[in-house]
Amino acid sequence: MMDTSPRLLAIAQALADPLRLAVLHHLMGGPSSVSELMTLVGAEQSRLSNHLSVLRERGLVRSTRQGRHVLYELHDGAVARLVESLSQIGVAPARTVKSAPVARARTCYDHLAGRLGVAVFKALVAGRALTTPSSIPGDVELGPRAHRLFEQLGVDLEVARRERRRFATACLDWTERQPHLGGALGAALWSEVMARGWIARRPGTRAVVITAAGSRGLKRTLGVAVKGL
Repeated sequence: MMDTSPRLLAIAQALADPLRLAVLHHLMGGPSSVSELMTLVGAEQSRLSNHLSVLRERGLVRSTRQGRHVLYELHDGAVARLVESLSQIGVAPARTVKSAPVARARTCYDHLAGRLGVAVFKALVAGRALTTPSSIPGDVELGPRAHRLFEQLGVDLEVARRERRRFATACLDWTERQPHLGGALGAALWSEVMARGWIARRPGTRAVVITAAGSRGLKRTLGVAVKGL
């Protein structure tokens, strides 16, 4: 029998629980407090705290204190890539908070999610920068206008290709149940819209605010009407 690392077994056991896996999916959007996670996963505090302790002990999440609140987040990028890879072969948690700010626009670890992320993905497909994905979740290919459109967005495709992760994925959005752009390309696009000041983080939450500059920029480059989201 092949030897298996005890740490690998411990991580596999931690991922085997549905609630713990749901927590990891939600933390792809950024740090969350226990009270926020209680709402998102529908679990009482004592049960959720026990599961968070397991995830912390296995090195999958870490916690920091901000005033009276303790915020949990994925331990590092390697954990995020693990959760993203699991999403490629499974199904992310179902929609829960359709009307919340996180459902309109948020970060999914290092790429744009929510209704805004889905709208951007649709615009990239409609603009022939991306092809229609054959499966969701799954990899997505560049379209014939990819270089032109991503150049307008300030994204260097060759730099994104050199990242040691999947290049571009159709990541299943857990509130919209439709794809947003993940992988190295999604992260590059996220970095650029942040650098341009098109979006800004809401303090203490995974939700992001679309700025006036972002509304104009998204409309000009992609034809995305932010007001309708």
